[in-house]
Formats: sequence, C-alpha cells, structure tokens
Amino acid sequence: MPNSYFDQLIDQLKPVVYDSDFDAIFQALTKDLDGPTRFKLKMELNRLAAPCRRTVDLRNQVDDKCFPYEHQGRRHQLDSVAIEIFEKGLETYKGVFTQDTFEQILDADNQLRRAQEEERAYAQSLASQNAEPVSGQSPFRNESNEPYSYLAETFHFGRYPYRSEERMNFTIDVLLTDAGKQQFKGITADISITGMRIRLDEPRDIKAQEQLELSFVGLAKEFTVDPEMRIPYVVVGVQQVDGKQYINLNRASEFRSDELDRFFQRFINGYKKRYRVNIDNTYDSVINKGHEQFFLPRTRQLPVYFSEANKRLIADYVLTTDNNRFVLDTWLNELNQISFGSIFNVRRSQQILEQLESAGTAQLIILSFSITARGKIYHYSATVDELKRSGLWDTYIAFGRQKASWRVFQVDVRSCNSELAWQPQAVPEHIKVPFRINPPSVEVKQAVKPLKYLAAVSDVTAYVNDLTVGEVTKSQLPSLKAFAHPPAVPLRTKEARLEFVNLRKERRFNYRSRCRVKAGKFVRDAMIIDLSISGLQVQMDTPASISAGDTIYISMTGFLKTYKKAKLSELPYLVASTDRAGTTLRLKADTTADPHRGSDFIRFLIREQRDVLKLQVENTSVNGLPLCLRNLYCYAPAAVPVFFNRSKQKALSTRRVGVSSWTSGWLSILKRLPGSRDTIINLQPLLRGHSVTEVFEPKLKSMERDAFPESLLLLIRLYRQNGEYIVQTQWCETHATDDIHGFIDQCLPNSVFRAIAVNLSRAGKPDIQFIQAELAYMSYYAAYKAEDLEEELWKIFGVAETIDVTSSLLSFTLPDSASVNEQEERLVSWLDKL
Repeated sequence: MPNSYFDQLIDQLKPVVYDSDFDAIFQALTKDLDGPTRFKLKMELNRLAAPCRRTVDLRNQVDDKCFPYEHQGRRHQLDSVAIEIFEKGLETYKGVFTQDTFEQILDADNQLRRAQEEERAYAQSLASQNAEPVSGQSPFRNESNEPYSYLAETFHFGRYPYRSEERMNFTIDVLLTDAGKQQFKGITADISITGMRIRLDEPRDIKAQEQLELSFVGLAKEFTVDPEMRIPYVVVGVQQVDGKQYINLNRASEFRSDELDRFFQRFINGYKKRYRVNIDNTYDSVINKGHEQFFLPRTRQLPVYFSEANKRLIADYVLTTDNNRFVLDTWLNELNQISFGSIFNVRRSQQILEQLESAGTAQLIILSFSITARGKIYHYSATVDELKRSGLWDTYIAFGRQKASWRVFQVDVRSCNSELAWQPQAVPEHIKVPFRINPPSVEVKQAVKPLKYLAAVSDVTAYVNDLTVGEVTKSQLPSLKAFAHPPAVPLRTKEARLEFVNLRKERRFNYRSRCRVKAGKFVRDAMIIDLSISGLQVQMDTPASISAGDTIYISMTGFLKTYKKAKLSELPYLVASTDRAGTTLRLKADTTADPHRGSDFIRFLIREQRDVLKLQVENTSVNGLPLCLRNLYCYAPAAVPVFFNRSKQKALSTRRVGVSSWTSGWLSILKRLPGSRDTIINLQPLLRGHSVTEVFEPKLKSMERDAFPESLLLLIRLYRQNGEYIVQTQWCETHATDDIHGFIDQCLPNSVFRAIAVNLSRAGKPDIQFIQAELAYMSYYAAYKAEDLEEELWKIFGVAETIDVTSSLLSFTLPDSASVNEQEERLVSWLDKL
C-alpha cells in the first residue's frame, strides 16, 4: 500500500507511536477504515517507528560540509540539512533514531542531488545560449581564476559643482528654529561664510526652500558671538547618509552683516589648514572632467546644435574631433561647404519637434548618398518612414548602396539649455590657481544663446547595410528625385573643433579635391577626402581589387588646376587599408621615393596656404565657442562610455561608467538591474562571461593610441523563464547578417531585443592642462588625494563607447514602425516588472 494515500494520517500518528494510549488513539482515528487496511497501516507505522541501528555517513555524497554528530554511542557524519532532520525525528519519536528518520535523511539527500543536477543542467542550457539569470550578481571567474564583478562606479557627465566660498570641515553645536517656533539642535559638518551643512541626529520633516533661524550656541562659548542672535537661512538640500539626516543651508539674501562676514572670513582663514577645507566638489569635478577628456576625442558620435526659426531646425554648429568628423565626409559640397543641415527640412523639423513635445526625445534614421556630375555634388536623403510610405524602400537602398557615399545615420535629438554653456571651474573665484578659464566673450554668448536643441549623429551603416536586400526597379528611379537636395546650400553649418592632447602622429586636414588613382591597368577618377604630410584618404565611386600593401599612383588633378607648376602626377603611395566595400583607400607616402613630391607639396600647402584648409581651423585654447559647445554636449551625451583601467600587473578591469540625464533604453536597462544605484552601474549584459578577457582585452592591447575605434555589435535578449528574468547576449561582427536576423527572430515572439554598438579604442594621455586648476587647489589641502587621482587617470587604458542602435536594426528588419514601437513598449513593461 503506497504511503502517499495515508500521509496525513501517518503524520498524525507518528508522535504518539511510543505513547501508552497509542492503541486507543489509533482505533479512534481509523474507525472508518476496514480491517485489512487498518492492519497494513499499523504495520507501516511499526516499520517507520522501528529503531535504526545504522550509522549515517554523508561525506562525499553531498556538496555541503559534513559534521560529526553523536547519538547513543554512534558517530554520524551529517550536513546541516541532515542534522535538522535527525533532531526533528528525535523530537517526534521521543528520542529514538528510527527507520523513518533514516529514510528521510537519505531521501533529502536524493532530493538535494536531483535539485543540484537539475540546477546544473538548467545553468548549462542557459550557458550554451550565452544567457544567465539577471539576479546572477556574484562575481564570475576569469582565466587567472580572479573574481571579476559586473558592477562599476559611475561618474556623471557635465557636473562640476562650483562653490563661490571655501567650506571648512568643522563641527560645532547650533540651535535651529523652524517656522512654527519649534527649536531643535544640530551639529555642523562644514561651514562657509554664508552657508553650512548640518547633521541632525533625529530626522525631521524639512524640505528644500524652507527657512530656518540659526543660533551659533557652540561658537558663542569660545568667541564673541551673541548666542541669542538668530540668523535666517534657507534650506537648499536635504540628504540621508548612513542613517543620519543632513541639511544644506544658505544664508537668506535679505540678511546683511559685515561684522559676521568678517568674523567667518578670519575664522576660516585661521583654522582651515588645521581643520581642512572641504574639497569634495573639486574632487568630483576632476573625476568628471578627467574622464570626459578621455572620452570626447574617442566618440564617433557627431554633436549637432540647432536653433529654431519658423518651426524649422537650423543646424548652426557641429562639434568635431579626429574620430567623429568622418560623419561629415559625405556632406561636403564641391565648394567644401558643410551641407549637413539641409537634411532637416521643414517636414522633418516638424516631425522632430512633435516627438520632442510628446516624448522629450526624438529620433530620425536617415539614409543618404550623393552623386557627382558635371563637377557638382548632388545629395539625397530620406528617412525610414518616408521610404516605407512611398513604396521606394527597395529601389532607394539598392541604388544608394552602389555609391561610395552611401550612409545610414541614426539622429537622436533632445532639448538643450544654452545657460549651461558656461561652467566655471570648481575652485572659488578669489583663489589664485594656474590656468584659470575665462568666461566666454559677448560674441560667443550671442552665438550660443539661440541654441535650443542638440542631436547626436551616429553612423550605423556598417550595422544595417546588409540587413535588407532589394533590387532597383528602373521605373521608380525618376521618383528618387523627390529626395534630392537643392543644389545650393541655403543654411551653412559652421564647424567648431575640439583639440586635445596629441593623439595622432601628425595632423590631418579634411579637404576635398579631385584625383586619379592608377593601379596597374586600373585607372579611376576619385576624391581626396583628407590629407596629411605622410598620407591621404581617397574615395572612389566604384570598388577596385586593391589590397593593403599594394603600391598605387595618385595624380592630384584638383590641385594641378591651381598649382600648375607643381609636379603632382603619379605620386607613389602604399595602401595602408581599405574599407569593406573597396571604395575608400587609406594611403601612406611611399618613403622609398625620397624626396616624396606629394609629401613636400602638402607640407608647403599646410605652411603657406592655410586658407585652402579653412575648414580645419586649429583651436589650441579651451576657451571660447568650442568650450561652450563641449559643455552643452557633456551635460547629456547619448552614449554610455565604459572605461578600462590597467593595473601594474597589466590586468584589465572596468573602473567607471559615464552616465547622464539623456536616458536611452540601454541606460535604463543598466540602471534597473539588481545592484545598480546612483553610484554603481550593473554592466552584466556587456560583461557577461569572459567578455573582458576574450573580447575587449586582446583588441585594446593590439591597438595604437592614434588608431580609429574598432566597432563591435552586442545583441541582447531579455525574457522570463522558469519564473526568472534572463539576459542573453551575443557578440556579432557588423556584417554577420544571418546571426543578426536569427537573433531578432528569436526575440520577436515575446522577448525584448536590444542592439548596442560598442566602439572600442585605446585611451590617450590625460589632458592635465584642462583640470590643472582643480588639481592644484586639491594639492594645497590634500596632496595625497590629488596624486592618487592623477595616478588613476594615467591608469585608464581603453574606452568603450556604447550606443543604443536598436531602432536602426529593427527598422531594417521589421516590416513597419508599429513593430518597432512594440519592442519599445515591451522594454518598458519588462523594466517595470523587474
């Protein structure tokens, strides 16, 4: 008879088996059963209650540690689960170790084994898909068996806390009176002439902008300060730290007392070396600025700044560096004028403004190419929505992809506040420090004031180029003229350039000039798109079977029109690299030809004819317009950069992550994962498994500091399984079309899909000049902190710029915008449940 039929009855009878009135209790509880059944039940109870004479040894049978456990002269080896069962059995059976207890211990062991095997099998099945539970926060092991955590510290872009007065760390009793005339005590944490931070041991309901009256009862005991004088202060902040409440106060502006100001001035100057000035704001500023200066020259996103006129966006400025100016390469006309702003016509401007009003951010995905004919460049651009509505999607893409100028841009737009363009250094104005940055001039303020919107433009061509395959329908070709730009450039976008610590071996200058490429019997007209003394970058309309290491000959036909006496025909250049399409060549001068006539000519051009290179204006100062535009961008960049440090043992680790108020779906995921908080970000999707040692480290170690970032694609799937939230990742080559399609198909039924572009690059040298004022100020009061911070900046080895490109990939793989929007809604729902 299976015991399962009588489990409840047996459990009732077990505790009374050894009682003298067991028979009476048994008869009463089984009166409804027939005789044979009662007999079998009693025999089963006798079997379970029989004393067990066996010794239990669970060593090498369970994973948990076993301990010796003695009972009636026998020493058992039991784990914690078995000990609990053993002692519960002794309690049930009046101190007797029974067969029932023995079987429960073995059964528990079997259950544990089965659970462990099932858990291992489940974990293995997830691992085979490169997935794991979101709650898996314990550090994983790398190849050297060192623990590596997913968690990294954060810094916040654009925050340079400024204090007009020095604050001294000083504790003294004060008495506060609120608006209801209730008094309570506090202790200062730091003080300045017109402000202070106070700790309250007992929390109170105090809110920002509330006014309090304060009496310096502690100072009155040692100095000539009137303890009855009540000074009005305004609460500017309330914080909870380690269970204590802190309030930040500023003296009310209507209160004036020269005598009190002079007292605090003398008091702080006299004691600040003893009690130390609070430099937390300066420390935070150096952290933020230092990491920004590593990131900015490495970003591949191009910031574009807009004003608004007649409900149209006017692209007034672009902020360029060596690594992002390539975005403009296909948007220069035959006069070398930047025509990028013409993308934002009235219709698209209104679409962006409507999105900004309803959602706070806006996005366009632009597909563009250009045609060169009769010495002029004709630009074409279309959005995804425009092409799908017009029915020209396949023809436009198939035709455009044949051009070397074919590009797909993801344009993310947000509002910006021109008031944030000037950010003073985090050192009080009256303190003398080296390299004080001056406020912008009146002209710069006027130039910045109209700016209302900021776009981050990402070139996503490599990620989406092969995701859709279409054919040209010849009958539709005339319809493409609807996407052609007017030949003139009514709105000229101006370039502001940021200069950094030298990252390249020599300067490059962007300039368009016609040339001719000759490689054996292959001869083609082409365009020089940038040049330096030792190299060129050349773009052809048709691909060529030219490989790295080949020697080719360049004739600078465009320059020959102006410099007729220069010998610029068939100059030898070595091919350093080519793009995947075979249309863009990166060349270096063939030094076996000495002197090299091409290098000599470009050296002359740079030295004597800088007006020819007017688009590449050097800006060796951090003041002025570029600084203001930099500050506007740094307040909220669209990317999430991850910084890698290298230790003295040359081990690589993630150190910090940059966050901002521009929250993408990618940043929302990282912020909501377990373990993330204000100062910590969980990078689990990015760092899963051995990504650091297998994906990032080999690439970073093989890079030069002046190398262009290497792009990777991270695909993420978020879903639920067995009641757990699971994150699955896959690293892809940018052209792995089948892998990308397969991963998206896997996500479509009920999972969340995200695609993250990761631009990996070596870090340059820290730009100490930019943070010199703050470092010098820190050194005066805490030299060890300044030294440690500077040393930490020198340890930064690489930067991974991560950009959410989900919409771009989905727009090229899903049939309509409704399907793309569904994924965004699914992400919001998933995060809410998490």
